[in-house]
Amino acid sequence: MSAPINTTVRELLDYFGQCGACGYPASASLLTQHFPDGSTHHEVVATCGLPCGWRAPVSMRRMTGSP
Repeated sequence: MSAPINTTVRELLDYFGQCGACGYPASASLLTQHFPDGSTHHEVVATCGLPCGWRAPVSMRRMTGSP
């Protein structure tokens, strides 16, 4: 896969998950990468609300339970 030509990051305000390392509430962002061939790649990345340094790709967890 070639390098992305554009990357956008959008905060997900309806994400309700926990840090995989310490259990503290985490926030998440949707990372979207656009490639020269016209394809895109989407990934939800969560980050710990404390300075423990945890950050990882996760599945989306909404407060309402809707997809």
